[in-house]
Amino acid sequence: MGIYDFLLSGRDQWEMVGKGFMNGQEEIEKRFFETPEEQLSPADQLIKAVALWYRGEFDEFKRLMQRSREAIYTEEYNSAMVQSVYHTVELIKNENGVVLDLATGMGGLLEELLTYTEREYISVDISPSSSFGLLQYLRYRGWGDRVYQIIADGKKLPFRNDSLDLIVSAAGFQNMENSREVFTETRRVSRKLITLCIFFEEDDPNLSYVKDRNLHVSRLFIEGLEEAGWNVTLENVIKARAEPTPQSMILGIRPDQLPVTPTTRNFEIIVAE
Repeated sequence: MGIYDFLLSGRDQWEMVGKGFMNGQEEIEKRFFETPEEQLSPADQLIKAVALWYRGEFDEFKRLMQRSREAIYTEEYNSAMVQSVYHTVELIKNENGVVLDLATGMGGLLEELLTYTEREYISVDISPSSSFGLLQYLRYRGWGDRVYQIIADGKKLPFRNDSLDLIVSAAGFQNMENSREVFTETRRVSRKLITLCIFFEEDDPNLSYVKDRNLHVSRLFIEGLEEAGWNVTLENVIKARAEPTPQSMILGIRPDQLPVTPTTRNFEIIVAE
């Protein structure tokens, strides 16, 4: 299908909402798609939006995703995200050479880059399911020939030393594990890194629910990058109030695992060379 698969190991966290959405659980799927939209909770609207994305129903996906995000996240959180993505894109627009979007997911940052620049990109994500969903979306937008998609682990990138000019990411590192290995690997293959991160304060009780604090605390994140050989600067720090996302009435889960308790999140753009 045009996606290069270098995945050595790892669990596909997006598989449950992959092809066929809730494959084998038709009754649950019917509840999402047969319940009138206005009767779905905001969390269920967001989950349905993701399912629409996998189905290739992208117009409906965009409409419902926008509506659900406005209801699920605080206004200042949504505003901080928009401002941070805009600032990240402006930084990237000034760069040249080979650019890789790491932990692309559903392609939020990549979509902005493709819209506001003319260059080609490499996309790397560990999830086969989201990678195939992204493939459909890129073709729908007419961008299929501008992105080279790769399925790979951030700890085992299939590139030669210093073969990339820039690695970019938007909140992708906060979904990873084993920061030391990822930082070392990105330093091995790239001369520069620009990443939008969403951090907790060092004393935040929500940190008890994360596996690697180095990926969720600004100071520790920067220290980890420096230990891997990067020189780091900060750009565009924004603080925003964040609430736990509401629970899905159909699945009994929350769209986001964090935060568990109300808190303040720090949106920061890390530039490393």
